[in-house]
Amino acid sequence: MAQDREAWQEFARLQRQYRTEQGLSQERLADKVAYSESAVGHVERLMRKPTEHYTREIEKALGLNGQLMELVPLIHGTMGPKWFREWPRVEALAHTIRTWEPMLIPGLLQTESYARQVFRGRPGVTAEEVENAVRFRMHRQAVLSRPRPPMYSALIDESVLRRPVGGRELMREHLAKLLEVLNPPYLTVRIVPLSAGLTTGCLGAFEVATLRDCGPDHAYLESAEEGRVTNRAQTVQALIVRWEALSSMAYPVDKSRDLIHEVMKSYG
Repeated sequence: MAQDREAWQEFARLQRQYRTEQGLSQERLADKVAYSESAVGHVERLMRKPTEHYTREIEKALGLNGQLMELVPLIHGTMGPKWFREWPRVEALAHTIRTWEPMLIPGLLQTESYARQVFRGRPGVTAEEVENAVRFRMHRQAVLSRPRPPMYSALIDESVLRRPVGGRELMREHLAKLLEVLNPPYLTVRIVPLSAGLTTGCLGAFEVATLRDCGPDHAYLESAEEGRVTNRAQTVQALIVRWEALSSMAYPVDKSRDLIHEVMKSYG
């Protein structure tokens, strides 16, 4: 609870700082967004928690690029497991993200319905935990719709397309959505075909992020129970080599798009 309050206080401080640096009063900032002057003031006086929609409006008005948005899940207590919390911050600072996924559509590309099915598969999970996890996953996807999004390059095993998570209709809708968001060179998806056989990627999913400020590369590795974020150079380099090996087996972007469309039609 204290951590939520601290994040809210930091949000209020940053909003006030960015607002005053641009010579804006609360009233003039409110004129730029779909909120009243009192709503802006309530956030800065810790009388009202900022929602995701409010934060998007404020960031757009102030020309920000995620500085406030990354605090919203922490304010509302939806940051996910403790071991995962560092990774969304890495995503927010990333220039390039390379992803390999052998089992599921990558989290940043999942629809809300698909994500809900994924989280429901965890043994013993409650409905509230599922909805919190879905909200956080949808929040994370905002990183790809920023004015300066990271270059996102995903490699996905063909079996992922053919696994009907949530049923045929959901998969058809999801693959259609996937085709809509593809935007080379900023967002690409390439499929590693089943004909590649046993690959170095069968051991598990991972992501590698290169940061904008030339800080150390970071990696996120998944396991059945939890994941791990690391900037240990030896580990990150080994994963980059593995990603490049998988990349050499993947179909080109156009052929991958055709395969996604083909599988989408097979779902009806």
